[in-house]
Amino acid sequence: MKKRLLKWLEKILAFLARIYLFRTRPKIIGITWSVWKTSCRMLISQIFHKYLTDKRVYTSPKNFNSELGLVFSIFKIEEYTPWILSLLKLSVIIFFKALFSRKQYDILVLEYGVDHPWDMDFLLSIAKPHISIFTKLDKIHLEYFDSENGIADEKIKLLYKTKNKAFLNPNDDFCRSIFSEIKGKKSYFPEVKNYELQRVNGWIKSAFIYDKSLFTSNIIWEENIQYIILWFEILQELWFHNIPKNQYLDLELQAWRFTIFHWIQNSILIDSSYNAWPQSMKKMIENTYFLRDKLFPDYKVWFILGDMRELWNISEVEHKKLYKYIIKSDVIFTVWEQMQALNSELQKNNFSWELKNYLKSTEAWIDLREHLEKAEEKYILLFKWSQNTIFVEDALKQVLNNKNDEEKLVRQSKDWLQKKERFFQ
Repeated sequence: MKKRLLKWLEKILAFLARIYLFRTRPKIIGITWSVWKTSCRMLISQIFHKYLTDKRVYTSPKNFNSELGLVFSIFKIEEYTPWILSLLKLSVIIFFKALFSRKQYDILVLEYGVDHPWDMDFLLSIAKPHISIFTKLDKIHLEYFDSENGIADEKIKLLYKTKNKAFLNPNDDFCRSIFSEIKGKKSYFPEVKNYELQRVNGWIKSAFIYDKSLFTSNIIWEENIQYIILWFEILQELWFHNIPKNQYLDLELQAWRFTIFHWIQNSILIDSSYNAWPQSMKKMIENTYFLRDKLFPDYKVWFILGDMRELWNISEVEHKKLYKYIIKSDVIFTVWEQMQALNSELQKNNFSWELKNYLKSTEAWIDLREHLEKAEEKYILLFKWSQNTIFVEDALKQVLNNKNDEEKLVRQSKDWLQKKERFFQ
């Protein structure tokens, strides 16, 4: 009965969302694929907000990308308790907003998430984007699909319903395979030119060239710089505005997505603790090496890695594949069951550096702190794995120099802290 009622409410709320968008007619930018969607969405929304001051821009601060999430984003609803009475109350608010509220934004940036076949059809029945962006496909959310191509075929529907132009990642195999077949206006992401990392006043900055202008930013990873440049392209596509010239772009990602914290005992902490899937895991490992090689060649590299989840029957294979990416590290901490597949691969290949593995994350955190306190070298540490019962952010708490930085970590809400407390009892 509850499931049936929920489905009916979803259809009603979708209808109300369509009414609101028809009344207000914002420009919609839709982002999909498997990884880096949220980073792309947050950066593009933020740059619009900073540099397109004559337009009102909105994207949800939450990761709302499902059937209900898309509706909540459209109506700027940012808090939701997942039970039926709460949804009924929100439905009343949405009804009045759909019919009577004024236009609240000129640009709406949405994230389109897919878990089941036909999910994208439902999302597109609510909102068809003017601009669509395809980030990077990965082997996740395959529980209800027969293959990676199956989920790609579902998500690519967004491209065919895009009104103005689609932007595809040239580093994505699926995007390259279909690019020549796509009819309509489409383009690859623009190339990042003259990208480099710099140490400025004791901190890390990036520099890059676009349209013969030099930009610098506190956003340092190349894949995120690509989204900044993509914004310039979108700006000209929709409004033909002039882009800013020779500026410093002071931007923010969600704190737990590739964030660097200040040195702790001469260390650098890279916080990527929100989630971990094969493509994002490999890319962050590569980014860690790149950072070391470019700016900190005398630093040791430590990886604190745990299970990549939602991989289902390919989990063991994907964990083993990490072997070739981490063989240049100095110390490896692995945590949880699936990481044992990686450990076996390391041992099979006579990995000679220090390897420590745990089945209980609490033991890993205690040992990590003790290990760091004894270490004499300078080091870069990458923290990354999937969520739910692993709680990688608690490892970061053990080594943060400034305790005030704890509030910047993921999963610090009252509900999450209570969940952790119950789990570790």
